[in-house]
Amino acid sequence: MLTPSHSTNLSQCHAGQVSQIIALTGNLDMKMRLVNLGFHTHSIVEMILKRGHNLVVCVDGSRFAIDKQIAEHIQVEPLV
Repeated sequence: MLTPSHSTNLSQCHAGQVSQIIALTGNLDMKMRLVNLGFHTHSIVEMILKRGHNLVVCVDGSRFAIDKQIAEHIQVEPLV
């Protein structure tokens, strides 16, 4: 039985949370920028650190420092 999804954007995740990317939002340039960095739908992303408007995330084994505004364009579903 499937449970209802509780999607949120990456900027709302807490440190240590592991999620799956379900969608990229924004204009075409933003989506292409995210894809070129390695953010793809169905990828696993972990929030490593949140400090102010700066986030450190790990996507498929690669760490990235991104701005909170960019993270708002990454829709995720938390994994249990």
